Amino acid sequence: MDPLSPNNKYSLAPNENLLSSNKDSLSPNKDNMFPNSLQLNQEPEVKLNVTGTPFREMSVDDIMHSILDNLPKVGNFSSIENSSSGQHSVVNLEQPRAQYCVGDTLSVQVNMKDYRGNPKAHGGDFILARIHSPKLQASASGQVTDLLNGSYRVSFHLFWPGDVLVSVILIHSSEAVGILRRIRAHNYDKLIYTGVFFSGNKMEGSQCGVRLKSDKPLCEYRKKEDAEYYACIPPKTLPCSTLRILRSRNAPISNMTNDEHFLLSRNNTGIPMNNSFGPVKVISCPAGTHRPTEKCMVGFGMKSPLPTGYFFKNRWSSSSCQTGSFFMADAIKRCLKDKMLKFMGDSTVRQWQETLNLTLKGLKYGEPYDRHITALAVDPVMNITFQWKMHGHPFVSGYNMVNDVCGYISRELDRVTIVDVVVIGVGQHFRPFPLEIFIQRLINMRKAILRLQERSPQTLVVIKLENTREFDSEMTHLSDWYGYEQNLAQKKVFGDLKVVLVDAWDITTAANTFGVHPNHIVVSSEISLALSHLCHDA
Repeated sequence: MDPLSPNNKYSLAPNENLLSSNKDSLSPNKDNMFPNSLQLNQEPEVKLNVTGTPFREMSVDDIMHSILDNLPKVGNFSSIENSSSGQHSVVNLEQPRAQYCVGDTLSVQVNMKDYRGNPKAHGGDFILARIHSPKLQASASGQVTDLLNGSYRVSFHLFWPGDVLVSVILIHSSEAVGILRRIRAHNYDKLIYTGVFFSGNKMEGSQCGVRLKSDKPLCEYRKKEDAEYYACIPPKTLPCSTLRILRSRNAPISNMTNDEHFLLSRNNTGIPMNNSFGPVKVISCPAGTHRPTEKCMVGFGMKSPLPTGYFFKNRWSSSSCQTGSFFMADAIKRCLKDKMLKFMGDSTVRQWQETLNLTLKGLKYGEPYDRHITALAVDPVMNITFQWKMHGHPFVSGYNMVNDVCGYISRELDRVTIVDVVVIGVGQHFRPFPLEIFIQRLINMRKAILRLQERSPQTLVVIKLENTREFDSEMTHLSDWYGYEQNLAQKKVFGDLKVVLVDAWDITTAANTFGVHPNHIVVSSEISLALSHLCHDA
C-alpha cells in the first residue's frame, strides 16, 4: 500500500491538498505545480533491482502493525492516584540463593502498585533495569518481561564475580505510556518550523512543517517515490526554490490536562524502585562460563542476544563475539589506516567522529565545516578520512539548519561509490512526530543500503540505534518511550540485512547515562564494537 494513500491506516498525509499531484512539488502555482526549474535537492531516480535477492519489500503499514499490535495494552488515565508509582512498587528476588555463579541467570519480580499502594492489575509500564558493581566499573542491562497482570519479571545474565546490585527504574507508568501514544499518533504539530528564503540580498520568512493544514497552495518539498514530504507557506515574493534555512521551536500540546502533564513531568519520570534485598554475591564456579570465541563478523540477519554485552572496568564487551580493544589510538589507527568513513545522521553519530578526532589527534578538519551540519577530517599520514553530514528534515533545533546542505540519508547513500565504512544513526529528531514518519525514512534507507551493497559489497554498513536521553527532556516531544518504539522499528527494518547493529540503547541503559550525548566511555565503547566487525587484530 502506498504510505501516502488516504486509505492507509497509518497515512502520512492528513489533508487532500498535500496529495494534489504524483510529481515533485516546489511551487505554489496550481496550474504549474511542479516546474522542473524549481527542483531542489532532486537526484536521478535509482531503481532497486531485487531479482534473485532474499530481501522482501516492506511497507509502513507492515512495520506499524508488527510494532504497535504487539505492544501490551496500556491503562487509561483516570487520576494520578490510580497510576503506577515507582515509589510504592517493590522489587523481589526470585528463588534467592546464598550465592550465584558467573554465567547464571538472576531473576527478580516487580510488583507494581499505584500511588495509593494498591496492586496494579494490568501491564504496559515502561521499565528499564540493570545490574552493576561500582567498584569493578561493571554493569549490564536486564531483560524485562511484562506478565500483563501488574507484575514483571526481569532477567539478568551474570557476567562477572563480586557483589552485584540490582536497579530497576520506572521510566513511565502504563497510564503515561497511553498518553504518549495518544499524542504521538497523527500529531504533526508538536514543532513549529520557520523557513528562511534567500535570493541575492533579499530574505523572507515563512511557517513550515512536516504537515501544514491549509486550503491555499503550499510550497511542497517531496519526491513521490520515497514519500518524503514537508511544506512551507509561500513567502511573500520569493519562489519556493529559495528555501535555505529551517529552525524549530516546541509547540504546546493542546489536548492534555494538567494532571496528564504532571504525570509526564520530571517528578514522575525515571523513578527508582525499592528492592526487598541487598547485593547479590556472585562467584566464579569451577564449570566456568562460556565466553564468545567467534570473531565479530557481519552476516545476513545477525541476531544479538539480550543483553548484547556488558561493561567491565568501563570497557564494553559483546556477549556474542570477541570485541577488540579499540580504545587506544595505536589500535584504532592500525584498523583505519587507508580507510574512508562516512558518518550520516544526527549529533549522536557526530560524537563518533569527534571522539575519534580527540583520540587519534592526527586528524585535521577541512572545509566546509559546520559542527551542526557537516564536517570533514583527514589524517594525511595514515590516509584516514572521516566525513560527517547531518540528515535531512525533520530537525529539532533552534540552530539555523541549512536546508540544501543537509541531505536525506537515502540520497546521500546513492552518491557513495567506494567507501570502507558507512555509519548511520537517526531517531532523536523524529521523536516528536508520528512513528510512520520515521518508518518511511527507515524503509528508504533500507532500499538505499541494498543499492549501495550491490555497487560496493565490501562496504561495511553500521547502524547505530538510538540511545536514552535526559529525564528532564520535554517528554511530550522527546520521551525515551518514543525512542524505544523507534528502535523496535529499526530492528524490524534492518534486521535481515548484512549490517552491524550497534545497540546504543542497551549500552546506555547498562551505563545508566540517560543523556542525549553520552559520555566518552559510552561513545568509545560503541566505536570499539563497530571496529571489532571491521578489524580483528586490536
